[in-house]
Amino acid sequence: MEQDVVKQLVAGLFAWTLASMGAAVVGLYAKPREYWHAFWFMTGIWALVDGILAWFGLVNRPGPLADLSRLLLINAGLDVVYLAAAVFLMTRKGAMLRGFGLAVAIQGGFLLLFDIGFHLRCEAILAAG
Repeated sequence: MEQDVVKQLVAGLFAWTLASMGAAVVGLYAKPREYWHAFWFMTGIWALVDGILAWFGLVNRPGPLADLSRLLLINAGLDVVYLAAAVFLMTRKGAMLRGFGLAVAIQGGFLLLFDIGFHLRCEAILAAG
């Protein structure tokens, strides 16, 4: 059961990576104005980082579920920081910064829900013993 959670976590992150990267490529191919260009570019950067993290999860042997649960909780805290940074960027005057902000908000929001959801699954498995 523990291995299933890890596999689902990695698969979910890879799926998000592919969706984000695909959307970024299509969005950038359309040659959008500055705001949307910044949005799609930042979405692509996040997809690259998410993909690298998913790849590390795929090639490394998973540790104890309790450690994964703690890591997911730490990541959720970082996601809140990303959301705060997104709000800051979205309130700036420049179109590029606002576009970056929207991309960070979407990525941070998804990752917050993703990390909390898997953290809660890990804790439920650990509590069930």
